[in-house]
Amino acid sequence: MITPYLQLTSYLQKPMSLPSTWRHFQLFDFLPIRDPQYQSDEPLFSDPLLSAICSTQTFIVFAVQNSEIVILKKSLLELVGRFFAYDLDHRISFLKSLPHSNLLITLAEKQGSPAHLKVWDLNKIVALIAPGAAPEDALKHKYVTTVQINDGANAFPISCFTFNESLTCIAVGYTSGKVVLIRGDLLRDRGLKQRIIYESADPITGVLYNRFEQILYVTTTSKVITLLITGRNQGKPHRVLSSKTGVDLNCADIEPRSAKLIAADLEGFRFYNHVSKAHTINFSIPKRKILRLFRDYLLVVSPFEDLTSSGSQKNTLTRILVLDMHNMQISFNLTVPKLTISHVFFSSSESEAYLLSTDGILYKLHEKPINQQIEIVLQRGLFPIALSMAKQHNLNNETLYRINLLNAETLYEKQDFDGAIEKYIDCLPLLQLMKSTSSGVPDTLDTLENLDDFIINVITNFKEVSNIHNMTKFLAKLYEYRLSDSDHITLLLCCYCKLKMTDELDNFIAGIDLFDDLVVASNKLDLSKLKFSLIINLFKECGYYSQVTKLLYKLNHPHLIVEIQLEDLKQYDNCISYMRSLPVNELLRILIDYLKDLLDCMPIETTQLLIDIFTGNYVPNPTHLLFDTSSPLDEDRKSELLPDSAPNVSSYSAFLSYLAGPLKHSTEEEPPSEEVIPVDPTYLPPRPSLVFPCFINHTKEFIVFLEACLESFEKYQGNNSQKTEILMTLLELYLSMSSKDSEDATTWTSNAAKLIEEHKELLDKSGVLLLGHIYQFEADMYLLKGSEAEYEDSIFRSAQAQNNVPEALEIVRKHGEANIHLYKLMLKLILSSEENFNSISQKSKQWLFRNIVKNDIASPLELVTQLSAYESASVGLIKDLLIEDVGKITRDISNNLNLAESYENESTKNSSKLTELTTKPVILQNTKCSNCELKLDFPAIHFKCMHSYHGRCLDENTYIPGSTEDEKHRCPLCVNEVAAANSGREKQLRSANDYDTFMKQLNESSDRFKVISEYFGKGIMEASVPAHT
Repeated sequence: MITPYLQLTSYLQKPMSLPSTWRHFQLFDFLPIRDPQYQSDEPLFSDPLLSAICSTQTFIVFAVQNSEIVILKKSLLELVGRFFAYDLDHRISFLKSLPHSNLLITLAEKQGSPAHLKVWDLNKIVALIAPGAAPEDALKHKYVTTVQINDGANAFPISCFTFNESLTCIAVGYTSGKVVLIRGDLLRDRGLKQRIIYESADPITGVLYNRFEQILYVTTTSKVITLLITGRNQGKPHRVLSSKTGVDLNCADIEPRSAKLIAADLEGFRFYNHVSKAHTINFSIPKRKILRLFRDYLLVVSPFEDLTSSGSQKNTLTRILVLDMHNMQISFNLTVPKLTISHVFFSSSESEAYLLSTDGILYKLHEKPINQQIEIVLQRGLFPIALSMAKQHNLNNETLYRINLLNAETLYEKQDFDGAIEKYIDCLPLLQLMKSTSSGVPDTLDTLENLDDFIINVITNFKEVSNIHNMTKFLAKLYEYRLSDSDHITLLLCCYCKLKMTDELDNFIAGIDLFDDLVVASNKLDLSKLKFSLIINLFKECGYYSQVTKLLYKLNHPHLIVEIQLEDLKQYDNCISYMRSLPVNELLRILIDYLKDLLDCMPIETTQLLIDIFTGNYVPNPTHLLFDTSSPLDEDRKSELLPDSAPNVSSYSAFLSYLAGPLKHSTEEEPPSEEVIPVDPTYLPPRPSLVFPCFINHTKEFIVFLEACLESFEKYQGNNSQKTEILMTLLELYLSMSSKDSEDATTWTSNAAKLIEEHKELLDKSGVLLLGHIYQFEADMYLLKGSEAEYEDSIFRSAQAQNNVPEALEIVRKHGEANIHLYKLMLKLILSSEENFNSISQKSKQWLFRNIVKNDIASPLELVTQLSAYESASVGLIKDLLIEDVGKITRDISNNLNLAESYENESTKNSSKLTELTTKPVILQNTKCSNCELKLDFPAIHFKCMHSYHGRCLDENTYIPGSTEDEKHRCPLCVNEVAAANSGREKQLRSANDYDTFMKQLNESSDRFKVISEYFGKGIMEASVPAHT
């Protein structure tokens, strides 16, 4: 046995206290278990001769009476059985199990003899222990593997041993300072080899296996080293991790996830990797045993002495600690008076730790459920620790949210408003995750209601003036996590303005993205529902015109942008430039509201914009001067923009000349632009009448606009009523300007006269006469001038009434093509008397007769009948017409005779062919199948249509549309033609009895004889046609 160190003995004399930096919790349930056979003749784990104990997957196993092994069922600690594993002169020193199995490894020693290691399968042993299964002595030989371990003299006891998970490597440490390595397949008892890999003068206190680096950690009373388990190390350490400080017995363990060595001493815990010392954790208490549990828990058994009040009697106490090495806290603390913990072992299957005291009581430690642990921590108000534990155990978002919310409410009650708002903000990403994961789940509505209540509560708590900066921070994060609605955004912008947070305001506006998928997918945030009136007034009050303009631009509210530019900033150039970047529909809506103001401020630019829009030439300009930071207009520039100082442009042509000239200030310093290539408009120009009311007090601009619209009207083939409206309005403007502008009255009057002469056919005659009466203008004179084309009927009848045949003929020559009825009237006029007939030349008569025949007013024979009453009429007048008519009739007769002959020949040919098919046999010489193109063989099927097929090609699998099962075979290649002919014939038979359709076509046709002849030609009128049902 290794004697305790004097240092530990002296340390136990001092009062013991746990480190103050480590918080204390009771996160494990503690259950003392009394031996059910305590003080009986056959005790279980309370047997004072118990030498080793461990846990397997199903059982608790311990050794008593040197070599006897007792098996207990772990669930109820019931005795399963016992057996002797070795001879009675051997003493079992160690029991260990292979993780997650019921394989047991036992190590027994005998003074002066090699140590004896055996591997047992407890499942088989339990079956053999059953009554009558096998003799007791036979169980000694039912092991899986046995190994004799020889260290040479075999005079020193074993202090520790370890093995890997596959049981192919076993290391044994002796108090003599030797380490023996055994390699081989112990589970299959194949090829075992052992050798001494290390010797020293110091006792070995621990051997532990590093599964990543294939090395052994070896601890002695004076040093910590590593040994290679592959190859030959010649008894030398691979690395010396610590040359000055050793480790006590049972005070070293392995960290399974990283394979680091944990070494405990009086000062704390040292962690070693395979190369060097990694780090140290201070924990200054004496330590007798340590055991690495699950996760980050480390079990520590600490002895100490306590003096009674008299000071003469010493009490030995044992403190059991479970340390959370991740959170640096004590998760369990228990003091056991007057007892010593003799054995400590861990059950990996249930994550439970067992401690056996010298009085025979087995203590079981089991971790509380994580929810109970967090409640324990929360009751002490340790919210950061509770949050860390929840994250460490991957708890759901609802738990994390509850912890943060309780933390925030606690800080708020303590009036730590800055800390509280930070914790409220920490709740937002959790709420966002809860909202996203609850989509499609029945409790989605509850989640949204909790979110709304949470936000309202926070805003209400921080609504005081002194806490506006905290509320602003919360609202900004709320928007960042896409949890805000339009009211929250409005409130956030108001807070930015009140706190003069210009940078944050600019960053917020710059970060707005209407096409962001997260914003679009949010069912709460609708930026179109912002309270723009409140925001704009607040921005104006704070002087943030640039910011409000950028915000409205991002949110696509051009109407409000134009309002600010015109009414507040007076930046007319920037406003016009921005308007020219808008789509035509949006631009038109803005112009209807603000056109009067724009014409007052910038008449030329506004008129040009209107002309571009209403003539179809408008194309949005992607660049604009909306965010131009240049200084405001000076007084001289402002005066140039007033209507009184505007150039005297009174027509569209003059307007174009002005635009092309170097008169505009905006073009003086600009480089020459590239030639603009006209493009076809992509929209239908709107009705100009939409903006007529806006031109009040801007008559000249109105005239320029109307002239431009009139010029482009024909290009788009607009409605004549719209053109009439433009013409009448423009005429009124011309006449009004002639009465107002005495200097240019003649010009305006001539413009009005020209307008009437060019467009009299579209002008409202009564309206023109009314305007002429109002403005004392002789409009009727211009209406009648050159208007014969419109009044040809009245003019012709006037000439007819005066019996002026030459004038009437001239009118017919001029307007006959447009009104062919004038030819008929002229014919009646010359045939009314002999005198009239002789008043025009023979050439004129022939011209008239030819147009009459040409337009089907009368046929040549009808003209002969009418002219026969006049002696002066000769055949020579219509000789050419008669010759042409007779020639046409002759050609038609000849063509009809030829067609009749061809039809008769074709009919005779078809009848002869039909007779042959029905009466005479058909000689077929086909050698190939018409379907598969292969050589014909029997059975074959031949058709009179000269097609032949294999019988197999026309079997029952061949489908012919319209055929039935009882029907004989039909030729697949000709079936469509036959079906079409039959269908046509059926249609003819149906038409023969459709009297209503025949009468309808007859009444609607202009050539009724043609309809009857078509019916005869189709054979429908035959008397022998039977009724079709």
